[in-house]
Order: sequence, then structure tokens, then C-alpha cells
Amino acid sequence: MITNPVLEEKDRVQRELSEMAGEDMKKYSELVHQLFLQVQEQYGLKFKYADLTGGFIRPVMPLDEVKLPLA
Repeated sequence: MITNPVLEEKDRVQRELSEMAGEDMKKYSELVHQLFLQVQEQYGLKFKYADLTGGFIRPVMPLDEVKLPLA
């Protein structure tokens, strides 16, 4: 597997969050969100989310054109 210091740090943080959450997906999501807010504040970033209320994301390619590999 290709690796570098950034990917190694990402993997380490994901493992740590997973252990802290104890295999609880809701808790894991809450921990990720808390970390996200800390990073946003620490580095003075402001992320924007798409407003998808009642809407759907259109696929980049129509599903009838998607070629899946044969199993």
C-alpha cells in the first residue's frame, strides 16, 4: 500500500476515534464533528455545506452509462 506521513496520521486519528467511540457509529460521528470544529477554529477556516433540503444530488454520469466490472 502507498503511504506517506499525512496518510499515516489520518489512519492513526481514525483508529483513535474508533477506539474512543467503542464501535458506536453515532459516537464516532460526534467525535469527528467535534474534531472538525476544533480544526476549523484552530486554523481560522470556515467550511460551507451544500443545502440539500428536500433535494437530491444528481449523478455525474447517468446510471445506464455506468460500466461495472464483472464479478
